[in-house]
Amino acid sequence: MFAFLRFERRRIFGERKNLIFLGFIFLFSAYFIWSGLNEYRQFHAEKKIFLKFEKERIKQIVNYAQYGVFGFRLLYEASPLNLFFVNSSVLQDVESNIDSLEAIKVESSFKGKKLFLTRGYFKDFAGIPFIFGSLFMLYLGHLALVSPAYLRFMTGRMALKKYYALTTAARLFWLNLFFVALGLGLFFLIQLGGVAFSGSEKTIFFLYLLFLVLLLDFFYLLGQLTSVLVRFRKVFFLWFFIVWFFCIFLLPEINRISVFNKARVLESAEKVNLEKFRTLMVLEKKFRDYLKVNPATPLEQIRQMQKKFAVQFINSSYLVNTGLETKYLRDVEKVIAGHERQSVLFPTTFYHFLTGEASGKGYYGYLDFMDYIMKLRNRFMHFYLEKRYEGNESTVESFVKNDENIFRARSRLPKTFWLGLLTTIFYSAAFLAMTYWLLRRQVFLP
Repeated sequence: MFAFLRFERRRIFGERKNLIFLGFIFLFSAYFIWSGLNEYRQFHAEKKIFLKFEKERIKQIVNYAQYGVFGFRLLYEASPLNLFFVNSSVLQDVESNIDSLEAIKVESSFKGKKLFLTRGYFKDFAGIPFIFGSLFMLYLGHLALVSPAYLRFMTGRMALKKYYALTTAARLFWLNLFFVALGLGLFFLIQLGGVAFSGSEKTIFFLYLLFLVLLLDFFYLLGQLTSVLVRFRKVFFLWFFIVWFFCIFLLPEINRISVFNKARVLESAEKVNLEKFRTLMVLEKKFRDYLKVNPATPLEQIRQMQKKFAVQFINSSYLVNTGLETKYLRDVEKVIAGHERQSVLFPTTFYHFLTGEASGKGYYGYLDFMDYIMKLRNRFMHFYLEKRYEGNESTVESFVKNDENIFRARSRLPKTFWLGLLTTIFYSAAFLAMTYWLLRRQVFLP
């Protein structure tokens, strides 16, 4: 085994073109980590400005009626791990506004500097080994097995099974070592740059790196299988790019279109907002009709009636509207769960789902954000109605305590992570077995 390790080390790292490609992967990975670190620092600088502005804004509000209309903004803060997955996340820079209006909106801002923040396909660490690492591994998988004639010669020295197993294990050892060292090295470099990761975030990154290495092994073995299927002919390079393009671009795009089509069963968000608005207007109409019938109602009595209708709103219309929003959110969750199950079927589609969730800006991060919005809004509505109709303060008290208007998303692994890992191992084992079986036929039955 040690002889094979030494031999394959020379074959991989002794070739100038291999070193150029590996150097390219290292430099671009480091560059995008640096870019992600800059975005991380920029976000935290802008977060301080955001908190300061929100505190200043409340001082300009005259009364609680205004406060109910204007409300306050809620900012989405991703996990620090997001700097590895800046362009792989589902959400981008999003925020919401908590107010007394019925529509819940999650929006991205394009004002100022954010207008010029365009995101390319490779603008994060996760994209570099996925795109170029997979291409490199396919190519090295092809080069591992020279020809049936050479293998026939080698069988005079050792069994084909032993030679194939040792060659594959030795090459994968060095290649895996490179990508593990790349990931861990950049991870620890980021920590030296002042970014702190929790224990759970470290575990998630290490497990992500494990899946990445297994995914690259999958491509290496697929390269071997493709080479054997075309019987080592030059036409391999045509199939090489077809297989790579299909796995890296076409299948994930088909998966994306599929989930989009499944999402078409969801009701329009505007329709849900309209139903909530109608529910609210029923109560508003009752109040207006009362004032039409009793136009001479004293101001104090009107205030008492407003308080009464506010209590009715909380106990009836508001509960109905909250139920509509919760039902809609659960329907969205079903589509996400279906998308996750479908992604498990192939390693590259699952990789896309995994990086989104590990970033803290994935589909389940969105669900957590919406749940947080609804809980915070429920508290704000009670606070607002109590202060408006029962309080006598001359100044408006801020609802936000400390930094409640910052939603801190957590990085997570998909619920199907281990199933996705096993699926990738299954594909790799199948490719390994099929390659050996075909290779044996070509060597001994030319």
